[in-house]
Amino acid sequence: MRFPSSTGVAGWVLTTGEPLVIDDLSADTRFSREAAESTGYVPKSLMAVPLLVDERALGVLEVLDRPTESRIKLAEVDLLGLFANQAAIALDLLQRARRAREALAGEGRLAPLARLAARLEEGERDAAFELLRALEKLLSR
Repeated sequence: MRFPSSTGVAGWVLTTGEPLVIDDLSADTRFSREAAESTGYVPKSLMAVPLLVDERALGVLEVLDRPTESRIKLAEVDLLGLFANQAAIALDLLQRARRAREALAGEGRLAPLARLAARLEEGERDAAFELLRALEKLLSR
């Protein structure tokens, strides 16, 4: 499910980029019971890790309500983090493929760029891409 990045434990994990383990959610102020109720399930405990690609947060992966007889071990959080890394890479590749497909079809945010690139000659295209790289570098500061 999607929630605003400021909502609940997942929002905290997303904005800080830090994993989190909470054994009693009812005692944690970051927990949004309202958001949980909207999903149809209110957990009692959770482990959460960010889905990160190149320091960019794509989402949060949570494991809800582990068995109460055992406390969560650091190795389990590490394993969830490894799984989250693989999931983040797959999600990032999927998002890039969708944007590329939209650009090739002349749809979405990249449509104007695709139309412009189709009109340019080979030498002009190289110069246009160089200009875009410089603009991207400037905007990423």
